[in-house]
Amino acid sequence: MIFKTPLITPRLRIKPESMDDFYRFYEMSKDPEVMRWIGDGSVYHWSRETALKKYQACIVNRKTAESGNLAVYAGNPGLYIGWCGVSFSKFLDHAELGYRYCRDAWGRGYATEAAAAVVAETFRGTEMDRILAIAHPRNSASIRVLEKLGFIRSHTRFSRPAGLGLPVYALERETFYRQKISTPENY
Repeated sequence: MIFKTPLITPRLRIKPESMDDFYRFYEMSKDPEVMRWIGDGSVYHWSRETALKKYQACIVNRKTAESGNLAVYAGNPGLYIGWCGVSFSKFLDHAELGYRYCRDAWGRGYATEAAAAVVAETFRGTEMDRILAIAHPRNSASIRVLEKLGFIRSHTRFSRPAGLGLPVYALERETFYRQKISTPENY
């Protein structure tokens, strides 16, 4: 994996997901407020048992993957609050920043803090010069996160599951490092 984990920020610990995270992850994925901005806006339809098997398989597969999602923990001893990562997107045919957080973690700046650390680590560990991201056009909080990191709206891509054109944002390595964003190497 390209990430040298854990990534530590002033308020967060970011590391590979574990089975200990499953129940918070599953509850987050069943929350209609969280999922309304994802795909067609529906919550996970899987039973807890099916979701657990899929989650276990993802964790095993990520051990050999070059990139992927990392669990984000806040506070002491570290409550799982969501995930953030960069991975290859078939939809975009490019590396994509993605994240999702439990509703009780919203509005505290965690998404920006974690994404800054993950983006910095991605640029540090690869020769990648550009990362893309998608946000639902009405998800103003997610759009603000991307803009704080220096992402600029690039184009629109039609999403069949969402049934609409989704704005695609791009962040160039050079733009990211010109900003004064706190990243792990700055702590």
